[in-house]
Amino acid sequence: MTFAPCLLAAALAACSSGSGSREPGRLAEPTPRLVVVLCVDQLIPEQLERLAPWLDGGLGRFVNQGRSFRAAALDYSRSETGPGHATLGSGLLPRHHGISANGMLDREAGELVECTTDPTVLTLAPGGVLTEPVAGGSSACNLLREGLAEHLRARWPASRAVSIAGKPRAAILLAGRAPRWALWWDRRAGGFTSSSAYGERLPDWVLAWNAGWAATASGRDWECSFKGDLDGSGTAPDERAGEAIIGAGVTFPRVAPRLPLEPQAIEFQRLAGFVSATPLLDRFVIDLALEAIASQELGADADVDLLALGLSACDKIGHRAGPYSREVTDTVLRLDDELGRLFALLDERLGPAGWIAALASDHGVMELPEALVERGVATRRLHVNETRRALAAAREALGERYAGLFFGLRSGGDGLILDEKQTSAAGVDLAEVRELARDAYLAAADYVEDGYTFDELASSGPPRDAFETLARNCFRPEHEVDIVLRFKPWIVRDCRFGTDHGSPYPYDRRIVLSFLGPGFVAGTSWERASPTDLVPTLLERLGLPAPADLDGSALD
Repeated sequence: MTFAPCLLAAALAACSSGSGSREPGRLAEPTPRLVVVLCVDQLIPEQLERLAPWLDGGLGRFVNQGRSFRAAALDYSRSETGPGHATLGSGLLPRHHGISANGMLDREAGELVECTTDPTVLTLAPGGVLTEPVAGGSSACNLLREGLAEHLRARWPASRAVSIAGKPRAAILLAGRAPRWALWWDRRAGGFTSSSAYGERLPDWVLAWNAGWAATASGRDWECSFKGDLDGSGTAPDERAGEAIIGAGVTFPRVAPRLPLEPQAIEFQRLAGFVSATPLLDRFVIDLALEAIASQELGADADVDLLALGLSACDKIGHRAGPYSREVTDTVLRLDDELGRLFALLDERLGPAGWIAALASDHGVMELPEALVERGVATRRLHVNETRRALAAAREALGERYAGLFFGLRSGGDGLILDEKQTSAAGVDLAEVRELARDAYLAAADYVEDGYTFDELASSGPPRDAFETLARNCFRPEHEVDIVLRFKPWIVRDCRFGTDHGSPYPYDRRIVLSFLGPGFVAGTSWERASPTDLVPTLLERLGLPAPADLDGSALD
């Protein structure tokens, strides 16, 4: 399927005016014993539509039996993994749950930090070449509010929650602040790891699984699982302009590293990196999920448990090859099979009425610029030298207005950052400095549509446009940059190959949102929906009241 420029307007309209559902979305059913929350990183709604004829596994169940909300979209500007998973897991906007970006500004230190970085905890040893904890870990330290796991535990104190993902921020933020374990793939050594925020050592069932990953992955080349072009699916040719290298090339097969008889740490690291860039990453997440279900006896009693899974391969691969690539198509089809394997086990252990599931994505993605150009879309790859010229113009404007003062203006995140200590010491009006820097940068940057200063985003006055409203929904004063830049649509920054997301435009904000299981009526609704609606919808299905201050509401 193609994505035309006119969809900018169409998607904005769909996100702002839903028609409401035509039939009830839920039926009265007994309380299930297990809730499964699935977030497929970078899965755009078109994937499930264009590949529907070939989906006969777990994704196929959502397509054919799920309650899907086709107008679902982010109602905030930063279409990134961290805010996406935290919003899905909490029912709150970033301005309320605290995870405003993947990399958040520590205003006191003046540095951008990963949203789950926690210097007070250790990363646990996954076994193999890493047998001792190492300094510098990850936790939900920046997540300000409770998530789904805590809501379940408030009603069922013995409720168990396990979260597993390919990325640390996905595993940590999707389940909230209180899962029994949050586990993620270790790119340095392979296997799944966690941090001392969750325990002193990894549980035996994780260590046992970790002992065998390398034998499975070594020499396991990534071959395309389908033949031909899947006529009518919109899948692009195997080789096309703009794709980045995966493994050793841009076409199938992708050759996996082979471990020697006595591998060194660097060889495990290369193999672990290859896993993280192929569908094997999702397979391993499902493998460990099956172990968690058995070892933790999830869903085995009347206390409702939570299994949260972050499937990250679609994003890892989509960044390199684009959403309509042969690689992403193969990744989605393989994920369909893996989820089918998971659901079959749940049916066997718990019965079809014993569990419910939600499927969502954390953000969308832009098609490869080269492919968009072929369709007549005005797009470009923005080189770092262009942004440097605009930054120099903004610095020059500050120098002319405030001679002899130093403000340390630099690029960072999705905007511009001032040195807070230097600016405060200068004794000038900080709001005025920000406004001047913003205006000078915009005048020199034909690739930027607008900019919002810290003071504008902090204001309680009316926003000047809908995009400022989206930006305000990400605003956290302790982590916000001084000037948030809104780049023009269809621009990829600082990437010679591949593609990206992060913009406030519909192609990045439109997401998948679907519910499956007893109590949910199959069908598609064009009702307006948000990722903040996932938690209250699941709570209502479980017969639990949602906190009154959630930003989302239960969907029909």
